[in-house]
Amino acid sequence: MSSEFLELLVHPIHKTPLRFDEISAQLFDEKSNARFKIKEGVPILVINNVQEEQTTIPSNNLAVKAFNYKDHYQTDAQVYDYGNEHHHHPVEQTEINFLRRYILSEIPQNALIVLDIGCGGAWLAAALLPTGKCVISTDISDINPIKAVKKFPSLNHFGLVADVFELPLKANSIDCIVASEIIEHVPDPKRFIACLFEVLKPGGKIIITTPYNELIRTSLCIHCNCETPHNAHLHSFTEKNIFQLLPKVYKVNIQLLNSKLLVKTWVQYLLRFLPIPLWKHFDKLVIFMTGKRAFRMMICLQK
Repeated sequence: MSSEFLELLVHPIHKTPLRFDEISAQLFDEKSNARFKIKEGVPILVINNVQEEQTTIPSNNLAVKAFNYKDHYQTDAQVYDYGNEHHHHPVEQTEINFLRRYILSEIPQNALIVLDIGCGGAWLAAALLPTGKCVISTDISDINPIKAVKKFPSLNHFGLVADVFELPLKANSIDCIVASEIIEHVPDPKRFIACLFEVLKPGGKIIITTPYNELIRTSLCIHCNCETPHNAHLHSFTEKNIFQLLPKVYKVNIQLLNSKLLVKTWVQYLLRFLPIPLWKHFDKLVIFMTGKRAFRMMICLQK
């Protein structure tokens, strides 16, 4: 394991430094004597005493019941292959690609260490590793980070299995954090943002994207007979309710992007090779003219 990466790791709860035991090939905390496995080169730094979590901000009057989110997203990673994007419709994939181009355009050039929260298929690592940046592909499941480092092997690419509410990283250690399409899934969005700030360096940047003003649809689950939100989306965000979650002392920039009109009329697809600076202005103008009808919202926070 890279000594530079090991230097960043701490106990998820106590925040004490971890050491590498060469005999057992495990990480351990001298203070609590806790030990953590390393699976195929990826540290598993999730505390096992799982508790059910209750969402704190019900959306659209949907009473979201407590659920074991750690188990849920482990199973989710087993069922869905986030690295396989061939099943997407061309228009849908174009919308996703524009979202990613927006995100990449917001990452500071001087950011050396980038933390990818909920790495999925590791598209961020694929884009940033050739630029020389260090990327930590993080997920609460052990499947996605292991797949990520295997698919994009690099001395600057590290996998990490962790719970964002118990991030096993040193305080003030990360230059830039990307959490794309994650906050709508977590039980406590306000705490989610606070936990990201704990590991962000002074002057660092957090980039969060989420569906904008989404109408969360539900189905009655045939297994548990409970109302279940589609795509496991627990929250819907607008500029108003996202501001209620943000720390007041940090710089905030909120953007709406991916106009519904341009996506649904295939204009976005037809102009998919347009340089992102030009597209940003065009997209912003159409969103303004159509009354904020956008697919995504981007929240950029600077410490």
